[in-house]
Amino acid sequence: MEQRIAVIFEGNISNRLGVFNAVINRVKHLRAIAPYDIDLYMIQVYDTGLTRLLRRSAKVSERPDAITAQGETVKMWWVKRSLLDSLLHRLCGKRPARFLAHFKRLGLSLNGYSLISAHDRIAGHVARAAHERHAIPYCITWHGASIYTDPPRDPMLKRLTVDLLHDATDNFFVSEGLVKKAELLTTGFPYKVLLNGANSDFHRFDDETRQRLREKHGVPADVPVVAFVGRFEPVKNVTMLPEIFATIASKFGKPVKFWTIGDGWQHAEVQQMMQEQSIDCMMWGALPPEMMPEMMNCMNVLILPSNLEGLPLVTIEALACGANVAASNVVGTAESIGAENAFDLDDNFIDNITDRVVEMLQGKVTQQLPPEVSWDATAIKENNIYLDLMHHNN
Repeated sequence: MEQRIAVIFEGNISNRLGVFNAVINRVKHLRAIAPYDIDLYMIQVYDTGLTRLLRRSAKVSERPDAITAQGETVKMWWVKRSLLDSLLHRLCGKRPARFLAHFKRLGLSLNGYSLISAHDRIAGHVARAAHERHAIPYCITWHGASIYTDPPRDPMLKRLTVDLLHDATDNFFVSEGLVKKAELLTTGFPYKVLLNGANSDFHRFDDETRQRLREKHGVPADVPVVAFVGRFEPVKNVTMLPEIFATIASKFGKPVKFWTIGDGWQHAEVQQMMQEQSIDCMMWGALPPEMMPEMMNCMNVLILPSNLEGLPLVTIEALACGANVAASNVVGTAESIGAENAFDLDDNFIDNITDRVVEMLQGKVTQQLPPEVSWDATAIKENNIYLDLMHHNN
């Protein structure tokens, strides 16, 4: 019988960055070498009516059956959030019974697959249901937030996550640091580390193209660009950006262009802080994913002061485009940028990271991606794991 695997992840068709981007690139590189077919499914949870008002979530105007991303066809599963589930969870710590029942029904529909590759907790529930009914082996890739954000502070979600970690045929983590975070929840689960990589669109352009792009975006030839790329939410520590930018400008002593790319509910707050501190910062907001390689080719240094990260794809992409990266030393960040460029979030963090950024702007630092941080390398490793699991399940 012809072998097929299903790849399932949770995402948002309006936000094709982060995990969305990582999953699509994992699939593209795996498909290039895999001797089996791959079907790609995305779960998008949405709110309506009172639930949307209470959660202040965006309205979903269209719910297509499928979308296309980077040439990959993604079949859509739309799941409406239950108001009762939300209330019972938040007020009483109860399991989201309706939510989980819907994921179980999705799992039952996956008969005929040889293996299921799920990404994070929600997709993991679907994969486990398919395993329980159809005896399909399944692996769960953990990207970060599903391990380090809610489970440590939400007993119900911790129980669900721990069960998934132990029940999965195998678990994949995007960094060694994320494994250590998972081991704070429980131990004894099977796992392997599969690092993220950079899409081939992310590479260092030739000098003439880079200069032309900088002129296009209003950057003088001799002025460096220091940028932040990410969501404007507390986990990204974005309210620290104004002080970091101001300190860099003071220490460097020459003109610097500051950029931020991304959006989120703290965007207006950070923008106001920038204005109050008279920081000349171009806040681009959310940009189309296809623009990011050219934007990163304009950058000299990317900074990422996050409170938590798995293995942040944005650091890999920036390095691939020829920028330097300095960041907080959280979870797996140092695995892509080097320990000497990742700094503890203590009282000296701003002083330490800005000293390093200034050294980078002065040309004193050379960074390269480790060879193992590659979609090609990950695809080879992932394919071998899947072939072994499918062979032993026959």
